[in-house]
Amino acid sequence: MRLSIIIIAVLAPLLATAQLQLGWRTDTYAGINSTLLNPANAGRTPYSWDVNLGEAAFFLANNYAYLKNTSASELLRERNSDATFLFQRDVPADIEKQAGIFVYDYLTRDSYYAHTLASILGPAVSVRVAPATRVGLFTRWQTRMDATRLDADFGLYRWEQLPTEQPFTVDKAHVALANWSEVGINVSQGIATAGGELTVGATVRRLWGHRGGYLSSNRAFEASKLSGSIGVEGLDFDLEGAFTNNIVDEGNMDATPGQGWAADLGVLYRVDMGDDYYRWELGAALLDVGSLQFGDGEQHQFNSSTLATALNQNYEQLELDNGLDAAVQQFSEDVFGDASASRVGTDFTMYLPTTLGLQATYRLAEWAKIEANYLVGVRTSAGAMQRASLLAVTPRVERHWWGVGMPVSLYAGEQLRVGLAVRLGPLFFGTDQLGGSLFRSREMTGADVYMGVKLHPWNLARSSSGRGKAKNKGRSGKPVECYKF
Repeated sequence: MRLSIIIIAVLAPLLATAQLQLGWRTDTYAGINSTLLNPANAGRTPYSWDVNLGEAAFFLANNYAYLKNTSASELLRERNSDATFLFQRDVPADIEKQAGIFVYDYLTRDSYYAHTLASILGPAVSVRVAPATRVGLFTRWQTRMDATRLDADFGLYRWEQLPTEQPFTVDKAHVALANWSEVGINVSQGIATAGGELTVGATVRRLWGHRGGYLSSNRAFEASKLSGSIGVEGLDFDLEGAFTNNIVDEGNMDATPGQGWAADLGVLYRVDMGDDYYRWELGAALLDVGSLQFGDGEQHQFNSSTLATALNQNYEQLELDNGLDAAVQQFSEDVFGDASASRVGTDFTMYLPTTLGLQATYRLAEWAKIEANYLVGVRTSAGAMQRASLLAVTPRVERHWWGVGMPVSLYAGEQLRVGLAVRLGPLFFGTDQLGGSLFRSREMTGADVYMGVKLHPWNLARSSSGRGKAKNKGRSGKPVECYKF
């Protein structure tokens, strides 16, 4: 049981996607890719056009379990070998560190979370259609899982110490999982002002949901362990859940039982202080405002003011590969005495992880800047995916054909990370978390890697919507003379 938890919570999602890629999306030359952080960011792109051929990345963060003294790169090297995973408490005292042997352990926290995200940004393009107007189009595929506010009493060590037959309070919690593809259209418009330039941007996305599900505990309730740890019992709970019928089906990836719409809105103000570039940039964005409406599924509600008991033996033999129906029916039997009483519908709605983002950029020179970003999830309702808070500062050196950034971020208010992003011609790659991704970490709780390929003009043909920060330049980089005829 412990091994299956660590594989699910720590190892399997390592083939997923970087959540925000702050080391890359804050690059002035990121083009259409930067609009995923703020749809107005397209306005600061110096290219007349840019094409993203493909972008893939990998992301996981959790504070429940960790692997000791290893990294994602080391795990990948051992992916085809017979790797051994040992629980720290079961490791022999005389064992030596060997290739293929990984040790895991559990953390003790006030509450737990786990976030994974897998996405592929497919063909995407952004084109300047007027001096201060850009239009972009992109395709993307995403899979994400969010588990938030999981009660501290379910941490392994605290759970083992809980006395049996003694009530404890289970806090509200939420788990959501969804997989979808989308097509988005981005539009940004620059507006000259007395003090600089204001850019407003918006992205509209059409969504096709392939599978999804959620489980939400809407209020705190009392529970207790049964003697011998044979099960649990609870009182006065309010649980709500839903899932598509294909949620555990590894095939039929093209099925789309869900559809929906989403939008991103953003503004960016660039301050003209008389330099040959905009020294200050201030921005704000509201991301992932939208939802997926799923059919061909099940929605359930479990609430009871009387004591309900769930025994481990009734769930241990269930084959979840065949679907979640058997487990849900068993729990409905435990709560209501009727295997079908919990089912309330076949359609349900899942909301995207709506996020508020703030950014501030200060340029030390035209080729060097520092950007700060703060992102926080603002949706907490049942059926909603939820993003953890993120505060990051990214110093960067950027030129036409190359750039380097080093984001320093605080994830979920507790995990301090240092990353590295590199852009070389059409290639870009990086991580927002060097420790645990590329280099060994004493406590590896996650990983983050991304890479991609972009095309853009060979020479830097800048827009004519501004002064030195946006004036046309020739191949030599010198201003092009403007003649009157």
